[in-house]
Amino acid sequence: MLHPADRPALKQKAKETLRANSPRIYLVGILSSLLTTVGVGATEWPTIRVMLRADSLEEMVYLMEQSQTISTGFALSLATFVMTLFLNLVTCGWQLFTLRASRGEETGGIETLFACFQQFWRFLLAHLLMHLFTFLWSMLFVIPGIIAGYSYTQTIHIMLDNPDISPLEAIAASKQLMRGHKMEYFILELSFFGWAYLSVFTFGLLGIWLNPYMQVTFANYYNALIGWQPAQPQTEEFTPPEPEDWWNQ
Repeated sequence: MLHPADRPALKQKAKETLRANSPRIYLVGILSSLLTTVGVGATEWPTIRVMLRADSLEEMVYLMEQSQTISTGFALSLATFVMTLFLNLVTCGWQLFTLRASRGEETGGIETLFACFQQFWRFLLAHLLMHLFTFLWSMLFVIPGIIAGYSYTQTIHIMLDNPDISPLEAIAASKQLMRGHKMEYFILELSFFGWAYLSVFTFGLLGIWLNPYMQVTFANYYNALIGWQPAQPQTEEFTPPEPEDWWNQ
């Protein structure tokens, strides 16, 4: 059984999972990244357009100040909210795909990315509560906010494993799971920094491999936290025939 502190084992298991699910896991990961990129680009388009129009740094600052005033409109804010919700649900679907892959289960295909839309109010409430609680802790100091954020990292995995659990119950369960493991999880995230840095120099091409690798590793971490083990095949106990039945065999 994997141990959450054993980073090499978690990553090695992730590499084995990638090989076992290639090329499907990469194709689904590419679509997830494309949807995220397009969604973020759509919400940030006013700022991007300003940056492209500017001829100097001073003009860029001025135009961005103007665009921020315009972008406070209700319609744009509503569109941003809807797009953020869409991206969160796609991310949940990607986590579901990689969680199933980490367990050697049938992952499905591209449709798995949209599986969480069936319970979008449940996942919407979970994300809102996590952001709210993190924000409230951050109002004290920055460090408590960061700590709170790490306490909630397993919330979505818990909700994917337990379709009937409420968002508040999942958040409470995540806090319980992460007790004494926050620094451990931070170090696990930090261990991917070098790969992420290299990905910049490949114009994101390395991310085709890195994104699934990271997500499956985080799924392995969650499995290790809850002590998940693959189900053992059921075998019928052999009962030898009675002596008088031997002639009938």
